[in-house]
Amino acid sequence: MADLSDRLLDQRLRNRVMEGLFGLADWKDSLEKVGFVEYFETFFDVVPYEGPYPNATMSNAEGDALRKVHQVMVEACDATPKTMSEASFIASGWPQRIESIADEALRLMLTRGRFSEEREEAAPTSDDGWPWRERYNRH
Repeated sequence: MADLSDRLLDQRLRNRVMEGLFGLADWKDSLEKVGFVEYFETFFDVVPYEGPYPNATMSNAEGDALRKVHQVMVEACDATPKTMSEASFIASGWPQRIESIADEALRLMLTRGRFSEEREEAAPTSDDGWPWRERYNRH
């Protein structure tokens, strides 16, 4: 397997960030499927707890929006016990607060679309196959 360029890695990471944002914006479905712990872990798998990595494929506005999501995720993580029921987490109000911030960031990123996973691109060219197409009126 050939080595991946830094650009292609950034493109793929941006795509994974968008998928993570969708899970936070669509928390009613994702929290039920993955549970309380994985709700956080899924996001922190692509955006480290210490903060987002620099990413050449993100606009300044997208980077700012991601940092806002990261900040509220860290706050929620620090404010909740390491284990709790999904119902207790929902009752805490954190998923609802996170939802609006994640939704805003995802909508911003969707205005540009998704990058190719296979070739370097100067700008995103794809939005095919995404489960949020209907929700965000992407065609």
